[in-house]
Amino acid sequence: MSNQFAFTPPNRGALWAGLLLTKTQLAELSGLTMRQVSHWTSRGYLTTSARNPHRYNGDAIDLCALIAQGLAHGIPLRRAVAMARSYLAGELTQEPGLGAIAPQDLRDVREKLVLAEASVALVLESVEPLVREAPPAESGEAADI
Repeated sequence: MSNQFAFTPPNRGALWAGLLLTKTQLAELSGLTMRQVSHWTSRGYLTTSARNPHRYNGDAIDLCALIAQGLAHGIPLRRAVAMARSYLAGELTQEPGLGAIAPQDLRDVREKLVLAEASVALVLESVEPLVREAPPAESGEAADI
């Protein structure tokens, strides 16, 4: 054995991104119900893994935990989601080890973002005519789970 050995820290970002959690596992780890996870996923607040559309990566745990914190403080769901996403984006800009993410993982993220952007554009295009036809909304947000 060498006395010169030094540990190399694990790439936690890559490990987190590599997780493939079931809905049940995500709910358990996040302290949520499966109904909440299902609802948040169907509303687009949570995204599934690019590798498996029925699984979630570790980023979903962070997002769920932050959304739950917002809800616990009386913040409406949509606002809690936006705040959680903003918080996580801010954390990423300060993360020192982003350069350690494998190029293929970065390409995967870029691909997911391009697909998400295209999906959002399509939904907005479909919803826009309905918004013009709908009567003005009452004050306050619609109730979410």
